[in-house]
Amino acid sequence: MISIKNLTKNYATTNVFENLSVDFEQGKITCILGESGSGKTTLLNVLAGLTPYTGQVDNVKCSYVFQKPNLFPNMTVNKNLLIVCNDQEAVDNIANEFSIQDKLSAYPSRLSGGQAQRVALARGLLYNANLLLLDEPFSSLDLGLKYDLLSKVKAHHEKSKNTVIAVTHDIKEAVYLADRILILSNGKIVYDNSNVNEKTESEIFGLLTKGNI
Repeated sequence: MISIKNLTKNYATTNVFENLSVDFEQGKITCILGESGSGKTTLLNVLAGLTPYTGQVDNVKCSYVFQKPNLFPNMTVNKNLLIVCNDQEAVDNIANEFSIQDKLSAYPSRLSGGQAQRVALARGLLYNANLLLLDEPFSSLDLGLKYDLLSKVKAHHEKSKNTVIAVTHDIKEAVYLADRILILSNGKIVYDNSNVNEKTESEIFGLLTKGNI
């Protein structure tokens, strides 16, 4: 279990969270939805230890994949992957899985946006961490590539049984990926569903349409 207790976070005069408490079950995938400014990315940054806060947050070794690939520009794809695992065989295997084996000697500037995000996700999965944080890494991808990569994340999760917390603005994506869906609004959890199924999408749309969340 990863626990957050009484989290309070402010940016200057903006109060993002005030005494937020939430637990994330180990080995599950949680997707977080919410409007811009609701605190989704801030919550991931708190979990990653990238921003100061007050409250109690479990310190967990994590891997973080951002909305932009954030690859090291002066390193080849191969070195961008090796830097997190130092195992060439593992790099070769995941490069084949992500269809980037012919890009291992290329530098990030020579990659398309989709190729760069494949590398970023592969790197995130290669890193041996108990927690994987995903901050909308699929948002700029075309539909086919998005669900190809989502399926790869799910497959790796099934093998590793790590904990995944993913921020997204796409309800369909959340339903496809998640065991649990949270919706944040004004720094508060206004929806929490740990029984995601084929009816969840229409349930969320219904609540949104009625203004209940």
